[in-house]
Amino acid sequence: MVYAKPLSRIPWEDQFRTPSLEDLRSHYNRQLGQLVTSAREKLLSFDEVREDLEWMGLPWRWTMVYRCPDDPTQAWAYLIPHREKPLIATPLSQDMIDALPMSRLRKFIREGLDSGRMVAGTRWVAWDVTNKTHLDLVIELLKRKHKFIMARN
Repeated sequence: MVYAKPLSRIPWEDQFRTPSLEDLRSHYNRQLGQLVTSAREKLLSFDEVREDLEWMGLPWRWTMVYRCPDDPTQAWAYLIPHREKPLIATPLSQDMIDALPMSRLRKFIREGLDSGRMVAGTRWVAWDVTNKTHLDLVIELLKRKHKFIMARN
């Protein structure tokens, strides 16, 4: 009897084995791998932000979760090492969205905000981060969210 070879999964998809951070970027080409490293460095550069690697279920699977104290949303940001390209997601309360200078935000960010899903009073938004420009735009939005959270304390 011939048995089929079991499918190999990339570390991001394997719920039963906690991957290393290096494993999570190993399936990307050099450019995207460096982008994930740069994203982690920038996200961790904010005051009082900590990183945790958590299994988030489908569709995010293993995700780097960034939290800061007194954040009214579930987490400050998520870095998702998706199979095709990295994603950065963030939940935003309506107060946070109202505080954003929409006319000064770039189209890439505004479209992400418009397409986010509203769940229990929180808008969940995510962006594909495929180049440094997109990363910098998302980091700028996260800087505004961080400032909003810290101003409330």
